[in-house]
Amino acid sequence: MNNRIDKLAYLFESFPGIGKRQARRFVYFLLHKDPGYIHELTSSIQNVKAEIDQCHECYRFFPKTGMNICPICIEAKDSKQLMIVEKDADFENLHKTKIYEGKYFILGGHINANEKKRSFARVDQLINRIKRDTDNGVIEELIFALSISPEAEHTRIRLYTMLKDTFPNLTFSTLGRGLSTGTELEYSDTETLKHAFNSRITQ
Repeated sequence: MNNRIDKLAYLFESFPGIGKRQARRFVYFLLHKDPGYIHELTSSIQNVKAEIDQCHECYRFFPKTGMNICPICIEAKDSKQLMIVEKDADFENLHKTKIYEGKYFILGGHINANEKKRSFARVDQLINRIKRDTDNGVIEELIFALSISPEAEHTRIRLYTMLKDTFPNLTFSTLGRGLSTGTELEYSDTETLKHAFNSRITQ
C-alpha cells in the first residue's frame, strides 16, 4: 500500500461482500465527486456512532432517544412471541411488512460449524433473554426467522438443540414454505415473508 488509493481501497475491502475490484471502484468514484459530497460523507461516517444506539433488548441499532430500549421493543412489551433474526437488515425487512408485531432478537451472525473459528452470534445473550422472559412468564413462542442457507440452518439446529430441553414449555417454530434455498430475508418481498410467517412450522 504505497498511496492513498491503495489504503482506502484496503479499508473498503473490509465491508461485507466487497472484493478488491469493487473496493477500487469506490475509491475512483469518490475521486470524481465534488468536495461538498466528500464532506457530507465523512461527516456522516464520523457522526453515525455518536447518534446511533444499540437496543439492550433486541440489539438492533436505532437513533438515540435517551433510553437504552428501542421504541419497537417498548411497543411489543405485551407480546409473548420472540422472533430471532440474523441481522438488522432482516429485522427491517420483516418489520416493515407488519405481518409480525411481536418481540425481536438480532442474533448478529451464525454459529460457526467449525468449532475452532470464532462465532459472532449472541448465543449467551439470547439464552439469558429467554431465561429472564420465561421466568417472568412473558414468552410462549420462539420463532426462528433465519435465511435459508447451510450456515443459517446449522445455527437454527444448534440453537434448538440447546434450548428445547432447558425450556420445555416453550413453543419453537420456524418460517415455513415460501422461502427457497439460498434466500436472504433481507431481499425477500412482503408476500413471500407473509406466507413464510403464516405457515411457520412448529418444531
